[in-house]
Amino acid sequence: MLSPSRTIAVIAPDLGLRQALTFALEVEGFTVHAYADWCSDTILASSTFCFVVDDQVVRACDDARQDLLHTTRAVILLTDGISEPLNESPGVALAKPFEGAELVRMVRDFALAA
Repeated sequence: MLSPSRTIAVIAPDLGLRQALTFALEVEGFTVHAYADWCSDTILASSTFCFVVDDQVVRACDDARQDLLHTTRAVILLTDGISEPLNESPGVALAKPFEGAELVRMVRDFALAA
């Protein structure tokens, strides 16, 4: 089993996006737990060091936004560049579309800091 510093939670309602993110991160040696929506008990109890979250999840679920604002784990928020910015962003924003290498670099930086 990989250490928690190699485990990531991906939360995105779009199946294609979830699968693409999971594939890109697993190819780089990370373990990925993927979710379609925010289920805080399961996600917060997991041994992940980083959350990769589609901003649709944060906009649709106030619990997700509050939980992510108060977590000590790294958060990468995937934004669409069209919606208004959130008043309080729960993490580092990455605008879609993005290069897979850019996401992997961000995750690696957080893994080194964990």
